Amino acid sequence: MDHDKPSECASEIHQARRRINGVYVFLLIALGLIIFNYRGPVTSVDCTPEVIASKPDVIMLGAWWCTYCYQAKRYFQNNNISYCEYDMENDPVGIRLYQDHGGGVVPVFIIGDKLIRGYDPQLINTAIDHKT
Repeated sequence: MDHDKPSECASEIHQARRRINGVYVFLLIALGLIIFNYRGPVTSVDCTPEVIASKPDVIMLGAWWCTYCYQAKRYFQNNNISYCEYDMENDPVGIRLYQDHGGGVVPVFIIGDKLIRGYDPQLINTAIDHKT
């Protein structure tokens, strides 16, 4: 019986190593997902009276959780497009504008007299180029 103890001990060590290896694999996968999904910081420009007075190219009705809103803000900043954003969930003006323009999707862009539902850089550029 005494010679069974080393094999039991070896088996326990093997199981412990497998658990540790499993934890390492899990951590590597989690780290990979974090790196892959990382979205760098982007500046939100609120539609304050001063910003509206400067007549930004785009007024966006968005939400903090909206991936397309994030992409749009990143696009605007990378392409020097002036914009501002109303939160369509928490800002009274944003809520009213969102409802007045039919809601339904996020984001909504107001560019001059044009209304664009959903993020489409080509439509946005065309609307800015033909802004009245």
